[in-house]
Amino acid sequence: MSIYYGAKCMINKTLPYDETKEGDASFLATELHDPHAPDFPPRFYGIALLLVVIVLSGFWLVQRFTEMDKERDLQMWQEKLNLVAESRAADVSQWLGGHFKELRTLASNPSLQLYMTELQMSEFAASSKAEPSQQGYLRNLLLFTAERAGYTQAGRSMATIAANAQDDSKSGLAIISKKNEIVVSTLMQAATKDALIEQVKNMKAGEESLLDIQKDKDGALYIGFAVPVYAIQGEQTPDAQIGVVIGIKQVDGNLFSLLKHPGITEKTLETILIRANADEVEYISPLQNGVSGLTRIAKGEKDRRTAEVQLLQRVGSFLGDAKDYRDKPVLATSRKVSRAPWTLVVKVDTSEALSYSGQRRASMVTIFSMIISIIALTIFSIWRYMQSHRSMMMSRHFRKLASVSMVKEKLLRLVSNNQPDVLYIIDDHQVCRFANKHAADVANMSVDAMYGKRLSDVRGAAHAQRISDKCDAALESGRVYYDLQRFSEGNQERVVRSAYIPIQQIPVTGLPEKTPGVLVVEQDISEVVHEREARLHTQSQLVKTLLNLVDKRDPFAANHSLLVSELAGSVAAGMELDSNMLEAARIAGSLMNIGKIVVPRELLTKTEKLTEAEKRTIHDSMNMASDLISEIRFDGPVADTLRQWQEKIDGTGPRSLCGENILISARIIAAVNAYIGMISPRSWRNAMDVDAANKILLEHCDSHFDRRVVIALIHYIETSAGRAWLKNVLDSKRVEK
Repeated sequence: MSIYYGAKCMINKTLPYDETKEGDASFLATELHDPHAPDFPPRFYGIALLLVVIVLSGFWLVQRFTEMDKERDLQMWQEKLNLVAESRAADVSQWLGGHFKELRTLASNPSLQLYMTELQMSEFAASSKAEPSQQGYLRNLLLFTAERAGYTQAGRSMATIAANAQDDSKSGLAIISKKNEIVVSTLMQAATKDALIEQVKNMKAGEESLLDIQKDKDGALYIGFAVPVYAIQGEQTPDAQIGVVIGIKQVDGNLFSLLKHPGITEKTLETILIRANADEVEYISPLQNGVSGLTRIAKGEKDRRTAEVQLLQRVGSFLGDAKDYRDKPVLATSRKVSRAPWTLVVKVDTSEALSYSGQRRASMVTIFSMIISIIALTIFSIWRYMQSHRSMMMSRHFRKLASVSMVKEKLLRLVSNNQPDVLYIIDDHQVCRFANKHAADVANMSVDAMYGKRLSDVRGAAHAQRISDKCDAALESGRVYYDLQRFSEGNQERVVRSAYIPIQQIPVTGLPEKTPGVLVVEQDISEVVHEREARLHTQSQLVKTLLNLVDKRDPFAANHSLLVSELAGSVAAGMELDSNMLEAARIAGSLMNIGKIVVPRELLTKTEKLTEAEKRTIHDSMNMASDLISEIRFDGPVADTLRQWQEKIDGTGPRSLCGENILISARIIAAVNAYIGMISPRSWRNAMDVDAANKILLEHCDSHFDRRVVIALIHYIETSAGRAWLKNVLDSKRVEK
């Protein structure tokens, strides 16, 4: 870790060190306490931003509160208008239902039903002057009902039979037969009677009908009701209808008085009745501005956007931002009137409904705005006072900080100068921006002299080009780049490991912002490398000695371990294993038969068939190899490879390991050992043909051997290098034979 410690410390350096200024605290204080430095403006802007945020947040909260308050008022008015609309719509519906009930009572009178039944059965003509005995009763019943329900004009109390009397009245009751002839009626104009007959013709049989409000030439409004008459004790079906009781009357103040809700004090609150008339809207009831009922019809695009039009299209909704027929903003809602094609609209002027709450909200906004302004001014005043006090404190603080920073500067310089490695920083223009004392010694110049020099002036043109290329590679990739260099220095070989660490911003005063660079750390690892190479050479000599010892004891298997080692190393290289695993495969292949040193020589050279006990002895000797070399330190897992190479890929080996649980080096040794064994002669058999050996390996893939290892082995044998190696092996086997 020492290779980076000094580097990490010096990345925080801000100024090149100058020993002549070591005791001058005022120098560092000047650098740190620059009156033109951007220390005050950011704080000023920060406070200003804080005040702006406070003010804007306060006004936003006030605005949000007023909106919520207005929403509460709108919700209250929505509930109030809904209540008025529900009650007025119910009263109007009840008024209509009362008239239908009155006529329904008349239509269900037994005498009337009996009379109409007899009339139908006898096909009695409406113009007949014969007067049945029931006509007197019907005349009184019709007259009584007309006067009670308001179907006659004042002073009129006379009924006629078979419509044989005329009058100028447009109100009255009439009983019309199934042949659409008036049987009995009150005094009314002939035109009115004819109109009633035409209405009956267009009515659907078996249903009660409303003759919707119409305006006469004199400006009076008329409304009619029709109820079917059925035969006495007959079924009430459309086919069983024998007549109609129909009444028409002038709309008086009783209907429109129902639109006024008791207890309402708002002057602009208005309840009106409207209905659709083709693509237009008709106002049925008189309007608050003095316009009589059924006179104003909405026309034009402007009127089609009024509150009344919208509520006719969306019955039951609430409008809080619409304008009515007077082009004034209103709050409004609507309800459907049952038994009539009418819509009841309740509205109130927004100015009156929200006048008090609007004044209240305006007062609240003013008060809260004053409070926010006072808070902002207070914070600003406190900040100004604290800033003034802080300026005086900072002056004393920086004088103290200057001396402390000088001590830290010396400490960082001391740490970097005492690093055993060369440390320096190069920017993207190959200019030196920092160097420790060891780097200056290598360049034969002082630390300060290196600052600002080009790399070629510091390390020489040839060496500088190599360093420059590595720095460019590190900056381009954004990752740490490593390089290993060997060179001779006198009678000694030196090995230097260099690390090139990219830096996004070199923290040195005077450089432009975001100046990238590379921290170069050069570490002399000659001693470590030479010691490792010596250790590996000793290991190699030890392996060769043990290998020769085994070959002398088993001349029939001489060079077997060496061939396994060579082929295992080639297969591992072909599979692109790392260096440690490659060395483990190669060394384990050399030492796999070392256990034979404990087997009697006469058993190893025996040409007769081995007994089971002798086979067990030789097999046990193979398992001893890992124990014999377990205390020797290798770079790779040599001992574990020797323990596992007899395992089978399907888990049927001695330790029941399978698949990836077996080291790749052990899987390589298993396949290579079998291959060398098959193509080599033994004391009890001849060598096997290469193709036959390949076939056996492939047949035992996924059971004994790893398929990837077998494919890599055969692929290597088929290469030019593999064929040359195999030819040498086979030639040597023939010579031995």
